[in-house]
Parts: sequence; structure tokens; C-alpha cells
Amino acid sequence: MKKTANMIDEISPDILQTHNIKELQILNYARKFSKQKPPIVNTKHSLERKKYLNLADLVVGVSSGVCETIQVDKKILIENGYPFITPKKLSRPHKFYITFANRICDAKGVTLLIEALNLVKFDYECHFFGYGDSKIYEEKVKNLGLQDKIKFKGFVKNIGDYLYSCDLNVMPSLNEAFGLSSLDGVFYAPLMIATRRGICETIMPNELIIEENPQFIAHKLDEIHANYDKFVQIFAPIKAKKDEFSVAKMAQKYINAYENLIKDFKK
Repeated sequence: MKKTANMIDEISPDILQTHNIKELQILNYARKFSKQKPPIVNTKHSLERKKYLNLADLVVGVSSGVCETIQVDKKILIENGYPFITPKKLSRPHKFYITFANRICDAKGVTLLIEALNLVKFDYECHFFGYGDSKIYEEKVKNLGLQDKIKFKGFVKNIGDYLYSCDLNVMPSLNEAFGLSSLDGVFYAPLMIATRRGICETIMPNELIIEENPQFIAHKLDEIHANYDKFVQIFAPIKAKKDEFSVAKMAQKYINAYENLIKDFKK
């Protein structure tokens, strides 16, 4: 702890920034032994309620849902920024092309989407992208006879290119603190629908929100396929505001928060 305190004195930072409780506890304790007493900011990324957040001088929540779990007075909302990369068109299926880009697990709605796709009335091809063990889901797809329609592609570094080339991106997540994967869709896909989770709760219009049941999602997919241009137009204003989630804007919000906190400490 003395080494950490000495490091604080040597660096002489204006702010100590942490992202988890263990870091927060260590820096708060080390600060007691340092000559410098910089304020501590902790950014909370999860929906779990955490102890010891009161050790921070300011707590940042990355979404309104996360902020609701922060039980301290000194808290603010600063949403995550997104590092946009100009996409390029890829070769794609000739059918209506649907994508899923998130972790491959039930918490992100994989089973939910597979069951919905089994109910739709049009021809499509859906590619699932992301980390995770897809074997159990591939078996389910095979049992439903959908192996020619649903394919698991694993993790790809250029997910923006795939979303840019699709017709529709679906975010059926059942648990999302913020959802950077949602911003993948906002920045790159021509159209996205999503459950009311994470950032989608605040940015998506009701016409593009899906309930967490296969029948609702299947009906929405059929409706979108039949009225595609209409839904693209509904999504267009969301895409037009994507720069609100730029890394530069996020960084400026942090700088403003740091400066205000430093001023308060000097009073």
C-alpha cells in the first residue's frame, strides 16, 4: 500500500480513475498514506448493486439503468463512447439478411431469436457473430431444420462491415448494462430492432422495440420484411444522432466532470 501511495505522490495526478471496486478500495486506502489527496472517480459498468461506492468522490454510471443501481449522492451519467471505423460492403446472402452481433449466450437472447426465426413467414438467412460456445445452439438449429438459414460465424474483428452489409440487425438481449453491441448496430446497420435493455431503452423508438417472446419478435420480423423501407426511415433519425456517442464526446464529458470535481476539492 505504501508503494501505491508513493506512486501517487510521484505522479501527482489531478484525478484517480477506477473501474472496479477492488481498485477503488486500494486507491482510497493508499490515498490516506500519500501526501497528495486527489479525488477518486469510479465508473460503474454493471447492473449489480455494489458496496463501497461511497469511497469514491464521484461515481459515473454508463447508462440510466446503471445509474439507478448507484446508491450514492455524487453520481452522474456518462454513456460509453464508440470508436467508429468506416465500413465496407461485403458479399452477402441473396436472401433477406439478418445479423446478430453479441455474446453467444441466452442472456443475450440467442435462444429467443432462434425460436422467433422458426416462426417467420419469409425466406431469410441469419448470421450469429460473437464469442461463446455455439454448439448447443447449433444443435437446436439443426433440430428445427433451420441449418440452411441460421449460421454461427464466431467472433470477427470487422463486425462493422458485416452489419453495414446486412438488411437488419437484431438485439434481443435479456440483460444489458449499456450495450456497446447496440451501438454496433446504430453506427453500421441500415436497420436495427432491440429489446428495451441498456442504451436501447433510451434511444430506440417504440416501433423498433421488441418484447422478450418469440411470437412478438417473429411478428415484428414479418412486419419489417413486408414494410422494409418504412422501418428504415424510422431508424434513420437514430443513426443521424450516432455522433452523440463518439469517443470524443465521451472524453469531453469526463474532462468536464474531472474539472468540476477538482474545483470542488479546492474549495
